[in-house]
Amino acid sequence: MKCLTPPSALDGECGFLAANLYAKSVFGEDALVNVSIEKQAKSKITGFIRIRSKTQGIALSLGDKITLKQKGSS
Repeated sequence: MKCLTPPSALDGECGFLAANLYAKSVFGEDALVNVSIEKQAKSKITGFIRIRSKTQGIALSLGDKITLKQKGSS
């Protein structure tokens, strides 16, 4: 995935991050992922991930990959 958010918007100290990521599958399908995370007390990170695409298949596939990463699997 490529980050569409300009690097200058990601600079500095802040407890909150919002970024847009873009991907194109080998089949030519586009997907946009909106990520918003917040660093809370005791370094706990919480947030939301929203996946948007024209087809349900790529959104489900990306969702599964993200879920596996969150659980610590490869």
